Amino acid sequence: MDDVRLDLLYLNREDVIALSGDDMELAMKDMENLLVLREEGDVRVPDKTSMNFGRTIEEEKVLGRINAMPGYVGGSYQMAGIKWVGSNPANLDRGLPRASAITILNDPETKFPLAVMDGTVISNTRTGAVGGVAVKFLAKKGSRTLFIFGAGLIAEYMLEAAKVGCPTLERILVTDPVEERMKDFAERMTKRLGILVQPAEKKESVGCDIVVTATGAASPVIDFDDLGKGALYINFGGFECTYDCVSKADLRFVDNWQAVVHRNTSAIAKMANEGLLNDEDLNGELGAVISGHCQGRTSDDQTIYFNCVGMGIEDVAIATRVYRKALSENKGTFLRYW
Repeated sequence: MDDVRLDLLYLNREDVIALSGDDMELAMKDMENLLVLREEGDVRVPDKTSMNFGRTIEEEKVLGRINAMPGYVGGSYQMAGIKWVGSNPANLDRGLPRASAITILNDPETKFPLAVMDGTVISNTRTGAVGGVAVKFLAKKGSRTLFIFGAGLIAEYMLEAAKVGCPTLERILVTDPVEERMKDFAERMTKRLGILVQPAEKKESVGCDIVVTATGAASPVIDFDDLGKGALYINFGGFECTYDCVSKADLRFVDNWQAVVHRNTSAIAKMANEGLLNDEDLNGELGAVISGHCQGRTSDDQTIYFNCVGMGIEDVAIATRVYRKALSENKGTFLRYW
């Protein structure tokens, strides 16, 4: 082993952005590929491990949590890795982002680490990208209006992805309990997306083609009456909607049913763990819809519920693309590992 040298590539936030780690169109292609690979069984997705620093949701809002999300992606990626992400809502009061992450890539053959990179940009981008893929495959064709609850960072990425997934969008409404944040968000996103984003009241969600909740709420912010006929509802965060949003929906989809139930934060997960909803009540996973193994929307009148819990393999897929581009362009900093 004396003549063997293993270098570890380190990429900071600026490197990741320069290497298209925040490119939403590319990220959505990665997510489509990834979800199909999972449908075909060419991935490994261990359960997410969450280290909570609070005994209750209320305490967690102050003390935060750190999640470990490992995985392996086959196909053209052929890469293993892990996302290590810390989250603390109280960071916002410190002038810091709520979440921070690093992504580590490992050679699936030797199991040695290949790269360590900023994972925050990748995490935000892939979270929005999954929502955008859901919009592409589950929203009504020609959808024009979207209503989003929450004016935080993830909402920004979700709207960027929604525009990619549904180019016909022409009007977006946003509501948030902090009026100043809501108005600032609407102004910034109007400029960023090139379509009208307006502050709104909750009641205006009825009649919108797509409704999204991207909040840190610990209790439901919407119920089924807030969804119009034929709407696609995306439950992005935790327990953001009432059980009626799930039970009364015509169709119910998730990204990873096992992971959703294991995490047990969303309405559909809580219903499953309480015995109020069976596996048969789920219409399918998004990867099955993309691959054609499962029927998605068949009518504009169908109200659809979608929940995404997020998987570490999503971060690994984007990080792999970033890593390979870094090698080809000789970007980043190589560190002596062995």
